[in-house]
Amino acid sequence: MKDRLDRIKEYVDKCGKVSFHELEKEFKDVSSMTLRRDLQRLEEDNKVLRVSGGAISVDSVLKAKEADFTERIIYNTEEKIEIANKALTLLTPKSCIFIDGGSTTTYFARALPDDKYYVITNALNIAETILRKEKPTVTLLGGDVKKTNFITVGKSCTDFINQLNIHTAVMTATGFITGDNLFTCGSQSEAEVKKNVIKRAQHVIMLLDSSKINKDTPYTFATTNDINCLVVDEKFPNDLRKELSFNGIKVY
Repeated sequence: MKDRLDRIKEYVDKCGKVSFHELEKEFKDVSSMTLRRDLQRLEEDNKVLRVSGGAISVDSVLKAKEADFTERIIYNTEEKIEIANKALTLLTPKSCIFIDGGSTTTYFARALPDDKYYVITNALNIAETILRKEKPTVTLLGGDVKKTNFITVGKSCTDFINQLNIHTAVMTATGFITGDNLFTCGSQSEAEVKKNVIKRAQHVIMLLDSSKINKDTPYTFATTNDINCLVVDEKFPNDLRKELSFNGIKVY
């Protein structure tokens, strides 16, 4: 059976996406019922994704998502590194930190000193980055994994957050709406996680590169009243920086 499962996986990986009819033609010696069970088994083992009428290779999906994340992380690289390094100076040593999922927070996680921080995150890549260091402790929140950016969301994730004592939350936003001073993201489930983290944190540091200003995304998860400080890059508009500072928002 294992040999057959391996052969089916290899065929799906080779094609990227196959219809059930194509599988039946390729594996003529296997009954349709057995093929359906095999696909179910492969999906349970995270080897393929079953879709209507066939299956998709998990490896091809991961490569596509990795390429998408790589494209995002190399955009505005200098600005994101600048923001990450500024944010590091605002941390309390050896404290409990929540690190939000995102490209800017990825740079922050890479730059975090190898010290006895207690790091909590719902982002798989953030957890993997911190685990390369020796001294920090890492907690990865469970929940439903979003295939678009590999973060966990959902009720089990927010329930866990509500039991935590977070000293500092290092957050990001997909968009920042000026005037109303709203931080937004593109997913309701992500917004719920972000809201719960902010409620549980003693201090909230928002990382925001200038490309996010007035970027149109639908779900608001916080306002400037919910954060302790905003960390921006040198391209951030001076008039907006002054306006936020005048309204009592610390801008670094």
